[in-house]
Amino acid sequence: MKVGSWFLTGIACAVVTATLAGVKFLQISDAMALMESFPPPSESVTVTQAQADTWEPTRLLSGTVRSPEHLVISAEMAGRVVELPFESGEVVPEGAAVLVLFDDDLEAQRTALQADLNLVDTQLERNRTLEADSLISQDQLDTLKARSLSLKAQIAVLDARLSRMMVRAPFKGTLGIYPQRLGDLMRFGEVLTTLTGLNPSRWIDFKVPQGLAEIRVGDTVQIRDISGEAVGPAEVIAVSDAFAEGTRTYDVRAQLAASALRHGALVQVAIRTAPTENLMSVPARSVRWDPKGAHTFVIVEAEADAYLPYRASLRRVEVRGETADRFYIRGELNPGDQIADQGAFKLQDDALVRIQTGAAEG
Repeated sequence: MKVGSWFLTGIACAVVTATLAGVKFLQISDAMALMESFPPPSESVTVTQAQADTWEPTRLLSGTVRSPEHLVISAEMAGRVVELPFESGEVVPEGAAVLVLFDDDLEAQRTALQADLNLVDTQLERNRTLEADSLISQDQLDTLKARSLSLKAQIAVLDARLSRMMVRAPFKGTLGIYPQRLGDLMRFGEVLTTLTGLNPSRWIDFKVPQGLAEIRVGDTVQIRDISGEAVGPAEVIAVSDAFAEGTRTYDVRAQLAASALRHGALVQVAIRTAPTENLMSVPARSVRWDPKGAHTFVIVEAEADAYLPYRASLRRVEVRGETADRFYIRGELNPGDQIADQGAFKLQDDALVRIQTGAAEG
């Protein structure tokens, strides 16, 4: 009786276990079937074509803008300011006075010397008449001539000093800002302001490190402003023959018409450092990086039974240059290949791809 009870209990447990296992098997089978009915993972991207292009290897150097007509106005003599004919920022005609210092004392000295000279010249003229009648000695005439020459020399010295009491504009230009006022005392060499001509030409001075590039007169360099925006090409007009010992650089000056560039401003100078290369260009967002380096994804046709008609194929590339929105590359690409553009960051090699239409950028 005991054995029979245990036997029935075992059979009941086995039946229950088999029933539960069958139910779980059916549940797992249904779940797997449901999962297989889901579409495989895919990503949506836009595509563009790889373009055959050229690239000039360049290097950006710092340059300084110089105006060919730029003058620092300073006092050549110490004195009190008696006239400032133009306000800060005004346009000054060529030859106009921009600074006048007090010179009444010098004018008085010149007047006195001129009076003495007039008297000496009158005496000299009379004595020359008397010389013809032998009524005056040659020594008296020589003394008067020497006195006349001395007075003329003293007047010339005063004229030179008087000319320094007034500063005139050597060219038409715009005054800078100055702090001086009428009545201020100016020291010798004290700066008043600047005068910048209206000529639109600008010089760009920059230094080229030894071994970077050989620049010659007549070459063209590209000028960009401090933010990187293109200004235009500039022609090299002067190249130094010597290297600076401290920096091992040589000086270069280029010229272009760019009135918007202010004297003393910093700019970027793009110079060629190697011959032009035949490469391909793609949008900047099409190039991605991983531990092995740069790569891009070429969109290729998938196998016939694939869920989507396209897959992403990873291609290794070498970036040779870049602009604001494009990379210039070479590698496992051909012109005309379809390249992943927007959304390329989501892709992996061999991933299924859904191409978005109407948003691709070439």
